[in-house]
Amino acid sequence: MLRAASVELASRSRMMSSVARTERSLHALNSSLPSSILKHHMLALDWNEPDEFLHAVQVHLAQTEPPDLVVAWIHDDELAIRFAASLTESRCHLFHVVGSADTDPSRIAASLSGRLRSASVVYHQVILGYVETDQGTRWLTNDEISKGVLDAIALARPSHIVGTTQPWKWRP
Repeated sequence: MLRAASVELASRSRMMSSVARTERSLHALNSSLPSSILKHHMLALDWNEPDEFLHAVQVHLAQTEPPDLVVAWIHDDELAIRFAASLTESRCHLFHVVGSADTDPSRIAASLSGRLRSASVVYHQVILGYVETDQGTRWLTNDEISKGVLDAIALARPSHIVGTTQPWKWRP
């Protein structure tokens, strides 16, 4: 869902680390990246195993330069908090993508906001909503999500809503 944003960010970078659940996803992304001087680290990790996930991220961070920008779509709130804490060795901007089909993501975002603050990480939320059309409402497309993440990075505000979240009862 973040492929277009990843490709765009890669075009602006000299080094990028990507985390996905499968090698297949990582290689598909890698084949889309510009063939510039970009060094691309690929980590196939399962966030359903939080301790192993965090350990692998910490090992990777110890072996590479500290990131200055992190985009993370972590569905588990507690894992997102622990992940943000793992970034303490670097001064970076963390753009945390928050979305849910069942619970208003702006409520999730509000509950996480105060728990994801640290001295070294500048925390930003990208809250995913839905789109109103003449035919009703629909979820955001992958391209809209990627564009919204890139807009959030450009604006660098603490919180950025992609689409709308109000009224939540109108969601698709």
